[in-house]
Amino acid sequence: MSIQSDVEMLSIQAVEIYAKKNNISTSETYALFHNHQVFEKIMLQHEYLHQVGIDEVMEYVSKVIEEDSHQLIVFHGTTKLFDKIDLTKSHNRRDFGKGFYTTILERQAKEWEYRLSLREESELHYVYQFIFTDNLFTSDVYEVDCLRIKRFDSLSEEWLEFIKENRAKGGLQHNYDVVIGPVADDNTMETVQLYIAGVLKANEAVERLRYSQVNNQVSFHTEKALKHLKFVRREKYDGNNLYF
Repeated sequence: MSIQSDVEMLSIQAVEIYAKKNNISTSETYALFHNHQVFEKIMLQHEYLHQVGIDEVMEYVSKVIEEDSHQLIVFHGTTKLFDKIDLTKSHNRRDFGKGFYTTILERQAKEWEYRLSLREESELHYVYQFIFTDNLFTSDVYEVDCLRIKRFDSLSEEWLEFIKENRAKGGLQHNYDVVIGPVADDNTMETVQLYIAGVLKANEAVERLRYSQVNNQVSFHTEKALKHLKFVRREKYDGNNLYF
C-alpha cells in the first residue's frame, strides 16, 4: 500500500469518528478538517500516526483543531536563485496548470531540486521555504480573501481528469488561484499518460495509482495567490553540501 492510500484511509477513518463523536455531519467534518489543514498535517505525521492506535490519532486531530492555526508551511525545490516569484517563467503542461509549485513535504522539495540539478547539470540547487496564510477553508472549493482554492483530498477520477486537461491542453485550464492535492510524479506519470492516451479508463487508472508512491503539491497560479505566500528562508546546496 502506498503512503497516499494509507493517509487516505486514516483520514477517512478520522472523519467518520470525529463526526460521530461530535454529532455533526460528514460534510461539516470535512469543512472543519479543511479549515485546520488536518489532512495535510496527517500526511506530515504519517510515519508516527500509522504506528499508533486510532485513539492517539484522534487526540492528534483534536490538538490540531484546538491550535486553530491557519498557516501551511510549504517548500519549493529548484536550481534557480530568485528573490521574487515570476509566474511568467513557470513551466507549461503541469498537473494543475502553469504556476508556482510547492509541497508541504520538505524531503520532496529536496528530491525535486536534486533531480533538477542532475537534469540541468547544475552544481547549485536550492530549497525555498514559505508560509501560506489563509483565513478560511470550508469545502473542496472555497474562497479565502477572494482567493479561489481547489483541493483534492485523494486520488480520484476528478483529480485525474483535472491533470489530463492541464497537461494535454497546456496553459491554465481552470480559474483557481491555488490548487492542493496529490502529485503525478515520475512514479505515477506512466499511468497518467496511459489514461490521457485512452489506454486506461479513469477507474482503472485510479485503482492502479493507489499502489504507487504519491506525494503532495500546492500550486499557486495568480498574483493574488502569491500575496498570501510569505518567504521564510532559502537553503543552498552544492552537490551534497548545504549552505544557508
